[in-house]
Amino acid sequence: MIKRNFDRILLALLLLAALLLGVLPAFAETIPDPNRPVTIIADPKVTLIDQEGEGRLYQVGEWPVLVMKGTPKEMGFQHGRLLSKKIVHMMKEGYMAKAVYGRGYTRDYVMAQSERMEKNFPAAITQELKGMVEGLKSAGIEDLGYEDIRLGVTQAEILHFPPNAPPSCSNFAVWGKWTTDGRLLHGRNLDWSITGGAQQDAAILVWRPKGGTPFMMVGWAGGVGSVSGMNAKGMTLGEMTLPSPDATFDGMPLFLQMRLMLQNTGTIDEAVKFFQDCKRTSGWNFIIGDGNRPDGRALETDAKYCNVFTPMDPKETELTGHWGMEQCVRRTNHPVDIDQLFRLAKAFGDEFKLTVTEKEQIPLLIPMLKTQDSWQRYEWLSNCIDSQPGKIDIEQAVRILSTGPVYDDATLHSFVMDPKNKTAYVANAGDNPPVTATDRPFTKIDLSQWFN
Repeated sequence: MIKRNFDRILLALLLLAALLLGVLPAFAETIPDPNRPVTIIADPKVTLIDQEGEGRLYQVGEWPVLVMKGTPKEMGFQHGRLLSKKIVHMMKEGYMAKAVYGRGYTRDYVMAQSERMEKNFPAAITQELKGMVEGLKSAGIEDLGYEDIRLGVTQAEILHFPPNAPPSCSNFAVWGKWTTDGRLLHGRNLDWSITGGAQQDAAILVWRPKGGTPFMMVGWAGGVGSVSGMNAKGMTLGEMTLPSPDATFDGMPLFLQMRLMLQNTGTIDEAVKFFQDCKRTSGWNFIIGDGNRPDGRALETDAKYCNVFTPMDPKETELTGHWGMEQCVRRTNHPVDIDQLFRLAKAFGDEFKLTVTEKEQIPLLIPMLKTQDSWQRYEWLSNCIDSQPGKIDIEQAVRILSTGPVYDDATLHSFVMDPKNKTAYVANAGDNPPVTATDRPFTKIDLSQWFN
């Protein structure tokens, strides 16, 4: 029988709560009307702007859409040549200059961490990056080299360590009983900084690899990967930061984890196995959708663990303030599993001069943790979905992303994926002045011609 000193445990729990509250975002202050109107541009003008080899640059509404086709080197060359001006701005004047070097990260530090991650780059990625440098040179850009371009896929891990602060994001995938026709819809908000200017160089990137599966990502000029996407086989993917005691730069960077899953998998089981097998880095939650089954999974991952959750998963329990749902998966920025919450508590408890040794302490924290933004967003997503069986269509999915505590005043892009119809609905943050993405129009991107 374990003897407890109640006062000491209560103090420990309060300190632990302070710890966990410190690594999770504060509750959102502004909650828009849940019935607010949303704007969807369903028939945007499509204009061919430029071409290079088999690569094409289109303007679809306000979005530049880069369609690359060929070998890795050829696709990289097309990217570098067709988006050269945006790449230069991104690296020299825009987001990289402001968010990385402008925040105190030194070039030596950034390059050292990028080199550690580069050891896990597949050869084809290296070829694509080198092709991009050659494409830049063909456009007259001589002062951006391979190391500069490499930062386009290693930035996420670097920016999740001090002096920066982790962001907040939300994802859900619904199908079957929840949607108007049973098809899978996947909604995703990337809540990041909208004052760093990344939205100035945003682009829809479509890859059509020779002999491979076409796929797309909502990203930025100069990146050979990103954090939101869908492929021609009906797979969808979005991520969220996850606090974790097990993080490293000695792994495959997030942008490539996500890109390679989309490039190389065609079923939910293949996608899960990809993440289980790859050498991971920091803490990330993922929502994966399979539009063909339809089906979905939630993953809670870091350098050591990859925990997989199905719909109605018994690990998603009221014991930690969560619950499973049929034909739905959703996540925000915290772990759901009690084992992972316990691991966080054990890892960081020493900073507060306390020792957490028993999982039984965790449920006592839940009432306090449920007041925090990440828990609030999880609960709101769940209740919002639960309240409208058979009614979720594109407009309702956009509204879920644009209202309640899921709404954020710093959403860099917001994205609804419709894999059955091979379409994406994307909103980008405004600039000058910065405007959160969900306050702006969602543009329909018809991918069918490039996903054949």
